[in-house]
Amino acid sequence: MRGDHRHFNRRRAQVYREYHTKRLEGAPPRRASPRIGKYTKRGRVQSCPMAQKSRWRKRLEGKLGGWGLRLAWGLFRRLPMGVAQRLGAGLGLLAYALSRRYRRVAIQNLQRAFPDWTPTQARATARRVFRNFGVSMAEFFKAPSMSRAEIEQRLTVLGLEHLDAAFREGKGVLLITGHFGNWELMARYLCMRGYPIAVIARDADDRSTTELITMLRERSGYKVFPRGNAARLVLRALRANEAVGILPDQNAGDVFVEFFGQKAGSVAGPAVFHLRTGAPLVPLFNVRLPDNTHRVEILPPMRFEPTDDTQHDYRRIMQALHDVLESYVRRYPDQWLWLHDRWKSARKRFEYGAQ
Repeated sequence: MRGDHRHFNRRRAQVYREYHTKRLEGAPPRRASPRIGKYTKRGRVQSCPMAQKSRWRKRLEGKLGGWGLRLAWGLFRRLPMGVAQRLGAGLGLLAYALSRRYRRVAIQNLQRAFPDWTPTQARATARRVFRNFGVSMAEFFKAPSMSRAEIEQRLTVLGLEHLDAAFREGKGVLLITGHFGNWELMARYLCMRGYPIAVIARDADDRSTTELITMLRERSGYKVFPRGNAARLVLRALRANEAVGILPDQNAGDVFVEFFGQKAGSVAGPAVFHLRTGAPLVPLFNVRLPDNTHRVEILPPMRFEPTDDTQHDYRRIMQALHDVLESYVRRYPDQWLWLHDRWKSARKRFEYGAQ
């Protein structure tokens, strides 16, 4: 048994040494737990009780969220759109009042992005963010059953000629947007107009939630590519001259850009696909208007020439895309999803490097 202990400790030390020697320069090391777990007679390492509790709690929250989402879908799809929007707004405000965690994240993000704002301004904007998200969820539930006339009545589109020009190149189109306005309803509109659309989406923590959201998206007419297995599907879609929607505005990836004057981690996917296939990058955003109608703004295609420095090209392209997103968020700060800590990984990495 002592030999097993010694072997386990040597292996653990070896793993830590390999990690610290291979990690990127300036990245914070993972904190080594003083005790990984209990070494049993069978030679297995049992999980820490706190880690088990955290996993079970996360799983339970996912299950409850999935059940709640199905109940909401069953209710909203039977309501008239106006009633559904008002109910969604009310539920969004209720979530603002009850969800201390996400309320705090939203307010802190707004204060970080707009340092000249007063706390009152940040709280008021965060409250509208929750409200708008509730309305967007109601519209998402209703979208698959909306007729063409209903959608055209609620959406005005500017710049459709830019999208048509991008499709005429025959290389596919990379649609770049963010968690801004009702991005789902925008995809529903484009599918209704006959554009072949697919989106890259992250799976939810709960499997039934993922299945429900994927079903609603597919009923709205667009395909869903799981983020973990998207590269092959994206390349195939671009070769078929289809459009692929990507939302690169979450805390992920190893390309660091400036966003609201601070470093933020970004995926490199849009840049990689653009340089590899030549598919134009078309930014577009769905702006919610005061009467809960929408104005979709499609911008001219963006193209970039490659250089000898691939990593520099990735940063240059992703920075340009984030600059466009930031310009819209500054104009409509209550329409971006501030509930996500956009600067988390960069803050840990660069604050550690500064120390």
